[in-house]
Amino acid sequence: MYTIKQAAALSGVGVSLLRAWERRYGVVTPARSPGGYRLYDDDAIARLRSMRQLVDGGWAASQAAEAVLAGPVEPPAPLQSAVAARADIEAFLTATATYDTVGIESVLDAFFSRGSFEAVIDDLVLPAVAALGPAWASGRIDVAAEHLASATVQRRLAALFDLGGAPGPGPAVIVGLPPGCRHEIGTLAFAVALRRQGVNVLYLGPDVPISSWVHVVRERSTLAVIIGVAVPEDVDRAEAVAAAIQEAHPRVIIAIGGPTAHVATSDIRILGDRVTDAALEVARLVRTR
Repeated sequence: MYTIKQAAALSGVGVSLLRAWERRYGVVTPARSPGGYRLYDDDAIARLRSMRQLVDGGWAASQAAEAVLAGPVEPPAPLQSAVAARADIEAFLTATATYDTVGIESVLDAFFSRGSFEAVIDDLVLPAVAALGPAWASGRIDVAAEHLASATVQRRLAALFDLGGAPGPGPAVIVGLPPGCRHEIGTLAFAVALRRQGVNVLYLGPDVPISSWVHVVRERSTLAVIIGVAVPEDVDRAEAVAAAIQEAHPRVIIAIGGPTAHVATSDIRILGDRVTDAALEVARLVRTR
């Protein structure tokens, strides 16, 4: 059974919206704890996810609720075609090249309006960010424009992370980047996705010294440590962090994740490079501890 906050994170539906759907449409009927708190089971989470997918796909909430209550719902069609995705990324690059902050924000708004965080982060947002590097290398955009776009995306992700409130005092998954590594958008996106799975996440950010990693694991009750990497040069540093933590805290789960994690040569756990899949894997790991 899950609390309302956990149900919201697992389903991708905000707490206030969850309450509204429960009250107006009866999509879920939670049990109550002895203290009167709402408790949701796996079936309720599945119905909320189905409702969210339908609403994200353009259904009216009342129609989506009817369909969900009638029985299993076919998943919506794929988010969009590859051609449409390329057009969206092109719009992002065009706005970036002209330092059009309103345009960049508008493209991000369009991305996130197309579906849940999980539906768009791997197939739209992160590919758009990845396209900045080649655009700079070809001379299409300046370094300043690349930094502007990256900072805009990072602010959006930070706001999504903050929607979950401050990390709780209980055991947490520690997420961050190794020393010298500053490309944090993918790792921050992973932290958002993991938090939306109902996991308590402590996000450290970029360029964390090895001694600081060991210190935070010693001082903070830790479920797992996830070290993000973005470019091949990050991997050796991530492995050094993992080795230091493993030596000091051998019982802690440690994993490396990101687009270049597969080049690691140590026996540390490697996560897939799709943010949502990696978050699901870690959520399952910590729940079985």
